[in-house]
Amino acid sequence: MPRVHGVRERRHQPFWDTLVRSTGSPAATVQPSSKLFGNANVGQLALTNLQVAGQLASDQTYVILALRAWLFFDGTNRRDLYLQTVSQLYFTLTLGDKPQFVAPCWYHPAGGGIYGTDTTASVLNNGYPSQQAILKLARPIIIPVRQNISVNAEFFTVGTTNVLDIINNAATDDQMVIMYMIDGLQTRDVQ
Repeated sequence: MPRVHGVRERRHQPFWDTLVRSTGSPAATVQPSSKLFGNANVGQLALTNLQVAGQLASDQTYVILALRAWLFFDGTNRRDLYLQTVSQLYFTLTLGDKPQFVAPCWYHPAGGGIYGTDTTASVLNNGYPSQQAILKLARPIIIPVRQNISVNAEFFTVGTTNVLDIINNAATDDQMVIMYMIDGLQTRDVQ
């Protein structure tokens, strides 16, 4: 479909990529350092909504207003997975070759999700599930046209405790999702 010359639209649209989405041990071993927003998940909406690896499609621009990390764990090791992931996982958002934001997972509350308790155990979450409980940036981060985007997810052990031991050798009933989301305003051509 042809674009309308000289007309652009701005819309609120988050972009996400997934580090882990598995029941039981992941198909590919999760490494201590992994790049997100690359080639691995493009074309699989459950894993990412980027259409092009490492950048926005066409001549789109983006204003990042918030950053989020969605964690979901259930099963035998859910408590350990939540506690160890938020304390051992760090994210580095990079545009081009310049790091823009570095912080631990706990600093990136999801701002949504399941919350409360049930009859068997408490339900855990990365932050309070409210639109107000997200990491809002003090200054927006601008992604210009054709700029490379990547997020490095790095795990650092706490003493001898390594959450990757649990993730990569998960119990068959362990459900795991770790996603990273940039949230803001997308500008794109009108078609």
